[in-house]
Parts: sequence; C-alpha cells; structure tokens
Amino acid sequence: MQKTDKLKIPVQLLVLDALGAVLLGLGLAEWFGGTNLVSGSLRFDNYYVALVVCGALLMLPLIAFVLRAAFGRASREI
Repeated sequence: MQKTDKLKIPVQLLVLDALGAVLLGLGLAEWFGGTNLVSGSLRFDNYYVALVVCGALLMLPLIAFVLRAAFGRASREI
C-alpha cells in the first residue's frame, strides 16, 4: 500500500478564500442579479466590478498554495 501525505492548508489561507468567495459572490449577484445587497453609502460607480476583482484576488493565495504543493509532489515522484 502506498502512504499518502495529506495536504495541510493554513487557516489564514482558508479565511482569505472564504472572504474572497463572499466578495466574489456578492459582486456577481450585484452585477448580474441586480440585487441591492450593498448599502447605498458604500456604493460607487462600478463597485460590483471592484467586488469581483477583490474577491478573485483574495482567493488566489490558496490556489497558488495548492498548485505549488501539487507540482512539488509531482516532481518528487519522478
């Protein structure tokens, strides 16, 4: 049987990913759904685009961590 190493994801990256997912979802709901979930005092021109971009950027560190771990394991197996 092969021994499998489990990937341990840091809690900070999970929190960033969750916050990014919330911002991304909120931005997409505002953009395409026409909802008014964001308070009027926080709105500016094209604020939904900013929410989508910021949400996606906050999700990138976890994706980079997982890809780096995957490619590191693949190179060790060769």
